[in-house]
Amino acid sequence: MITGETEYMLDDNYDDFFGNKKKRKARRAKRKARRAARRSAPKRIARRAKSKAFFSKLGTAVQDMGGATAIGAAIDTIAQPKPTTVFGGATDAPSDYDFSFGAPDVPEEEKKGIPTIVFVLGGVVVVGVVGLVVIKSKNNKQLYQQ
Repeated sequence: MITGETEYMLDDNYDDFFGNKKKRKARRAKRKARRAARRSAPKRIARRAKSKAFFSKLGTAVQDMGGATAIGAAIDTIAQPKPTTVFGGATDAPSDYDFSFGAPDVPEEEKKGIPTIVFVLGGVVVVGVVGLVVIKSKNNKQLYQQ
């Protein structure tokens, strides 16, 4: 009785979960053929060659300028200029050197309301809780589908 019930499982063509093995081999062969056709397309080959040539030229240009270290140093000098010396080496201007355009110096008022950091932390907590709920729900679905 048991052999009669399980006889259909021993058949060579039986593969309900993945489909027929012959069909699977055919699908794999088609997939490999499509992939090979995409990779050997003349437009793709030309685009890759153009990209490779561009980055090669860019690399030589960077090396000609002195490399990444020299570029970083140039950016640092622009972004953080050295303080200028005034009157014999002093870095601060003398008090009689002050000038203004008529606008009085008004201290900035404190902003009222909820600080921005509260919104940022609240958003992080909400995203974390939602992510945790999604992960747990997927785990529960996997446990019950077996």
